[in-house]
Amino acid sequence: MINNKIQSCYKFALMLAVASGLVVVMLAGLLAYNEARGKVATLLNSRQVIRLHEELRSQPKDETLKVKIRQLDLELRREIFYRLQLSHNASRALLAALAVFLAGAHIVRTLRRREPDPVSWGVRNASQEKRTNQLARFAVAGVTALLVVTAIAVSSQPVNLPDKVPAIQMASATPAFPSAEEMQQQWPSFRGPNGLGVAPNAAAPNEWNANTGKNILWKTAIPLHGTSSPVVWEKAVFLTGADETQSCVYRFDLETGVLQWTATIKLPGGGRPAKPEVLEDTSLAAPTPVTDGRRVYALFPTGEIAAFDLNGKQVWARNIGPLDNAYGYAASLAIYQDRLLIQIDRGQPEDGQSKMLALNTQTGQPLWEVKRAVAGSWASPVVVNINGQPQVITCANPFVIAYNPVDGRELWRNQCLESDVAPSPVMAGDMIVAVAPNTRIVGLHPGAGAIAWKCEEGVPDATSPVCDGKRVYIVSGAQLHCINLETGAVLWTQDLGEEFYASPTIAGDSLILISRKGISWVLEPGDIYKERGKGDLGEECCSIVPIGKRLLVRGKNNLFCIGGK
Repeated sequence: MINNKIQSCYKFALMLAVASGLVVVMLAGLLAYNEARGKVATLLNSRQVIRLHEELRSQPKDETLKVKIRQLDLELRREIFYRLQLSHNASRALLAALAVFLAGAHIVRTLRRREPDPVSWGVRNASQEKRTNQLARFAVAGVTALLVVTAIAVSSQPVNLPDKVPAIQMASATPAFPSAEEMQQQWPSFRGPNGLGVAPNAAAPNEWNANTGKNILWKTAIPLHGTSSPVVWEKAVFLTGADETQSCVYRFDLETGVLQWTATIKLPGGGRPAKPEVLEDTSLAAPTPVTDGRRVYALFPTGEIAAFDLNGKQVWARNIGPLDNAYGYAASLAIYQDRLLIQIDRGQPEDGQSKMLALNTQTGQPLWEVKRAVAGSWASPVVVNINGQPQVITCANPFVIAYNPVDGRELWRNQCLESDVAPSPVMAGDMIVAVAPNTRIVGLHPGAGAIAWKCEEGVPDATSPVCDGKRVYIVSGAQLHCINLETGAVLWTQDLGEEFYASPTIAGDSLILISRKGISWVLEPGDIYKERGKGDLGEECCSIVPIGKRLLVRGKNNLFCIGGK
């Protein structure tokens, strides 16, 4: 009976040892194959990825190709993480199977022992037999240790690879920034796409009146004061406001005017910068925010700057330091792809205090910074495309300077400005128009920045020009001036009898102006002055924002939406 039990245990242990041994061989082969194919090489050396990147070098503006690369990158990363998981699981299974194999082999070896037969042994050398047994033990221990070390090394190697992307992010191929075509369809920044103040596909009524409600679609109170203008992405309208205790960003619904959320900047570590001494007309919320449809970015005269997602959650915030002048930070933000562009001009040209700064839109970390030998200014930078090359055009005494928005490299400059520059430049046709306040308006050829013409009539101190492709319109004091784009000659001047701080806007085939008191003029662009209608909002106002068949206007107390009913 005892011999039968021993025989059964022997057979079971033998079968277990053979099966686990086969599993060990199979798992070792699987790990070796997985390692030979190369986990990282799949992502870095994929022939398809390399081919697509080569295509992208020759077609850098192909957004479809960029999305395809991102999708392929996500698929390859999925495969990598699958292999990593396979490697870890197979290594653990290998160690378990190896342990079972060794246990089974030990039982088989023990049960196979035969009774000693000294007669058959013959004369044996005791020391030689001892060395043989030791070598056998060392061999078994060495092979076991080698397998264990190999399994551990293979399973631990992938730890150096990036963390696995969450499934919800991997499934989404949303680009990190919008295409240039998407930006053109929105009103994402101060004076709209490229800072032109032009919405070619927009439409507007000829008349409106807030007192009677004529063509006023809605009116919503703004919680905190400011002089920034609205920016729009799809149905979201963003605006800023601030007082001595808080700097806020608001989101309103374009259709109804409902205030959807209020977000207050919270700097890391708490606290808030000291209130700057700025003029009352400037306010503590002067710079217009900017959006890329992923986040909205806001800068305040205190030096606070932050990014919020479209649900009002703060993504990042930082303090870029005080700006000691009468306006604080008043220049609005510009954006190019994933670069948030900030023009920080202060002091005198020889002081070395002015600079251009680019922050990463996703993290708020600096990407580049360049010094500027210019005086303090409040003109906003604009991003334009000149002969296929993106350029950031900036104005400050004494230079108009163009930079590459990718790396901050200076492309060209022209010394044609003076005084405290507040008007922003515009790219009009094949001309850049800049203003030296109260001195001259200058037309520059883009690229080299050579001066095409100068106009010394109707030069404003704060408002920016707007262009219909043939003529430049600009308000100075109470007068509207129309200038020939090619020659700089004044075509006509009209006294409107009101003071203007807001720059003119073109919505479709209408030229629209709004005075400080909220009185508007709707004109037909052309070589003669032709009035179509007027409007009145009954309170101080900022620039008009045309979007679709609506006009958005920030008043001193309310946000207005104007449109034909």
